[in-house]
Amino acid sequence: MGSPGVVMIIQRERMTLPSNSRWRAGASFLALAGVFALSLSAPIPSLPDGDRQAVVDEVRERLPGWSVERLEQSWEGAYTVVTLCAGREMGFQFVPGHGLAANHAWIQPNDAYSRDRLRGVSDHWRHLIWYADPALMNTLSCHEEIAGSEQTSMQSRPHD
Repeated sequence: MGSPGVVMIIQRERMTLPSNSRWRAGASFLALAGVFALSLSAPIPSLPDGDRQAVVDEVRERLPGWSVERLEQSWEGAYTVVTLCAGREMGFQFVPGHGLAANHAWIQPNDAYSRDRLRGVSDHWRHLIWYADPALMNTLSCHEEIAGSEQTSMQSRPHD
């Protein structure tokens, strides 16, 4: 060390960025562009959707024989469902809750054909609702739909 009475002065150098504002603006722009490019290439994490399988099970129970062609989560816990039977599509929104008990669901058809078919499957006399445990469950079988329809898929085909 040094002798008593002598004070050692240590001078620290500050690390500074260049003061050129154009360089700082360019570096900021490049960093922002890099973060944006990274965010576009990275997958968006999502939690497993356990309710999706419950909706598929409910649709298959209510509409036996109909195949679920599409099932997509739409808004506030609702699902867009498209089913198919003998070449005929039936689309509707499956909306659980929203004023009903959590395990009951509103059914909102996409068109008049779907509304007519789903009216007979509803658990409520006035509204299209599916209860979780109805006293009597109405179903719309694909086989019954084909047998009772006025026009089958074979009739709509042109003859040779």
